[in-house]
Amino acid sequence: MMKMMGIPVGFDSTKGKYVPGADVSGVRAVTKRQPRQYMNRRGGFNRPLPPEVNR
Repeated sequence: MMKMMGIPVGFDSTKGKYVPGADVSGVRAVTKRQPRQYMNRRGGFNRPLPPEVNR
């Protein structure tokens, strides 16, 4: 019945096998921005902020 509907019947695992094109990829890593406190800090608020740290 699956063959009549056009669904492939012979599924096979690629575990441990070479798959062409599997080594080509690109990842867009989105880093979380840490909020920086600029009021109520030592030395007052009217001075440069410390450098931003991304995780």
